[in-house]
Amino acid sequence: MSIGFARLSAVDLTNLAIEAPDTPMHVGLVAVLDGASICDADGQLQLAEIRADIDQRLSSVPELRRIIYHPPWLAGPPLWIDDPSFDIDRHVNGIALSPPGDEAALMRVAEELLAPLLDRARPMWRIWLVTGLPDGRVAAILALHHAIADGLAAVRLLTALLAPTTAATHPAWSAADAPGWRMLARDNLRLRLSTLRRLINLPRTRRLAGSLASSRQLLGHAWHAPRTSLTGPVGAHRALAVLRLDLATVKDVAHAHGGKVNDVVLNLAAGGLRALLRSRGERVDRIDINAAVAASPRTRTPTPRTGNRAGIIVVKLPLGEPDPAARLRLISANSSSAKREQLLTTEQFLLLWLARLGLLRRFTRRQRLTTIVESNVTGPPAPIRLLGADVIDMIPIGALAGNLAISFLALSYAGVLTITVRADADRHPDVPVLVTAMADDWRSLTAITGTDQLLRRADASTGTFRSGGAGISD
Repeated sequence: MSIGFARLSAVDLTNLAIEAPDTPMHVGLVAVLDGASICDADGQLQLAEIRADIDQRLSSVPELRRIIYHPPWLAGPPLWIDDPSFDIDRHVNGIALSPPGDEAALMRVAEELLAPLLDRARPMWRIWLVTGLPDGRVAAILALHHAIADGLAAVRLLTALLAPTTAATHPAWSAADAPGWRMLARDNLRLRLSTLRRLINLPRTRRLAGSLASSRQLLGHAWHAPRTSLTGPVGAHRALAVLRLDLATVKDVAHAHGGKVNDVVLNLAAGGLRALLRSRGERVDRIDINAAVAASPRTRTPTPRTGNRAGIIVVKLPLGEPDPAARLRLISANSSSAKREQLLTTEQFLLLWLARLGLLRRFTRRQRLTTIVESNVTGPPAPIRLLGADVIDMIPIGALAGNLAISFLALSYAGVLTITVRADADRHPDVPVLVTAMADDWRSLTAITGTDQLLRRADASTGTFRSGGAGISD
């Protein structure tokens, strides 16, 4: 890591390298708010006041005023610097839904807004405040580039930016000048020497050798992975499906089968994918697929608010097992083994070198190592307020890249676990089959474990939405 400057990490650079016009690498979040405190008496959004408030709050979240700077030769890798022409109006905007303004329309709008690439010449985030929802509600749609933060860091950054603060005033801000070549060159030299010292450190060298060996093993398994219709180069159109579960019940079900919350998410994903393949006439008996699962490194230091700290483990999902309870026990065991045996840096190491060779996009659009990507983010356990408004609901939206045309992203908030399925809409027009099977498996699991009476706030409520034709009015 750089000693003096905010250099982009290897994971950050990989997220930039894999990006293309049809595969933007920003994550999204839809927060549904009680609009009473952010709209005037006529129900109009108080946009100017909201912009001014967020602009002041950015003094405590300086990462959102930064852009990527590519230094000259010998000055080292890219780094974050202050945007000298930062303008809050470019980042916070308001739009209105056309009637009826229901959740389906909101999610289609979210897909339209999240489709374009974020401008790399500007800080890579946007917030849209959407009016026209029932009961005077307002939705805040956030787009944040993965190079800035992973899922957990994105939630923390959002709450740091928009949650109520006790500070009456915020310090004035002005952009710092970009560092000169000599300063960056000296910092780059320190960076290279530090890297060299780490490489000649025997324990670190052994870990690097283990990572290389693990990479070779993963690639070896990839050549024998089953071929299905689930993977294929990702196109430009997206479909969303949302599944809401009671979090306490999810924990009960997970513990009853020796697993954790994320194992339940993986199990429901496996059941949905099994149903999807069967509906297409494809065989699922004795079929195991690999899921790329985000996992946090074990560390005693606090997790930073921004940045990419998560690594990837590969978990085997037995699609051939028809019984949801038996499948959950298998997945829990597979997940536990993967956490013990796999290095979180293995896949990152491989992707970084492919990026440096200019082969990353070509590889990811043809790889056979993993079939889906899945992540589970722990959100606020109790209701929170953003922009002075009560948050009623939070819906996460993940990214697609390469040939991983289906992703599963779970977020817990105030006792509800929301699972969002995002898919290539052209390759997978039958996403409703998948989410219906997930809901069916969930009801089966709660009945088997005797937790069906413990449903408190969400009983597998679902919705499926495809981008396009949402009816936005300025």
